[in-house]
Amino acid sequence: MKILKFLLFACTIVSFFLTTLPFYPLLFLFPYSTRRLLTSQVSFYSKVMLKILRIRVEFRGEPFPLGNGLIVSNHLSYLDVIILASGIPTAFVTSKEIKETPFLGEIVKLAGCLFVDRKNRCNLRGEISELREGLLNGLNVTVFPEATSTNGDEVLRFRRPLFEAARESQKAILPLTINYRSISQESVSASNRDIVCWYGTMDFFPHFLKLLEQSEVSVEVSVGRAIPSSTDALELAIKSHQVVSHSYTSLHPMRSFLHDQIRDL
Repeated sequence: MKILKFLLFACTIVSFFLTTLPFYPLLFLFPYSTRRLLTSQVSFYSKVMLKILRIRVEFRGEPFPLGNGLIVSNHLSYLDVIILASGIPTAFVTSKEIKETPFLGEIVKLAGCLFVDRKNRCNLRGEISELREGLLNGLNVTVFPEATSTNGDEVLRFRRPLFEAARESQKAILPLTINYRSISQESVSASNRDIVCWYGTMDFFPHFLKLLEQSEVSVEVSVGRAIPSSTDALELAIKSHQVVSHSYTSLHPMRSFLHDQIRDL
C-alpha cells in the first residue's frame, strides 16, 4: 500500500508539472491573472493528493467570504499547504531559498507562489509591495505568520511585517486554524504527533514514508470570521493570533489536558 501511495503521489506531481508548465512564460507577461489560473490548478491537485494520502479534511466555522484577502494560519507541517489549498485557491508566500532550490523551485513557481527573503529585511518593503499588488489584483494570498512550522505545543506569535500588505491593500484577513485530529483512528497527541508535524531539523523523506504507512489522517480547519483591515499592522497580527489560538488545541500534554477540562465544564 505504501509503495502504491508513493507511486500515485509521484504521478500526481509529474502530472501537475506537465499541466502547468505551459503557463510558465505567462507568469512574466501576466503575473497575477496567470497566478489565479495556477492556484485553481493547485487546488484541484491538492484534493487529489489528499485522496491518495488518505487525509480527510473538514472545514468548519464561518463560510469563506466573497472576494479575496490575506489568509493566515498556524503552521505544523508541509501538509498544511495542500490542506488549505484544497479548500480555497490561494497563492502561498514562501522563501526565496525554496524558489532557488532545483526542481522544487520550479514547482513552487508553477504553483503561483509569492516569495520573500526572510534573511534580508532591507528588501522587505519591495516584497510587501508584491503581496499588496497580488491582493489588489484579486489573488488570495496565504501566509504562515509564525514564520516556521512547529511541534504543535502552541501557536507562536504572529510576525507583523506581512500584515502590512493587507493594511495597504485594504483587504480583509481570513484567519484559519489547522488541528490534526487523528492518525489511523488514534487521536493526535504528543506521542504520535511527529507522524504529521514536520519541524526543526526533521528530514523530509523518512517523515513522508512514515506518513504513507498510515491508514487515515483526520484534519479539522476552523474558519474564523474575517478581520477588516485597519491602519495598524501590529493590531492585525495580534487579532489574527487571538482568533487562531482560540480555535487551536495544543498537543502539549499538560495544555491539552487543561483544554479538555475547560471544554467539559
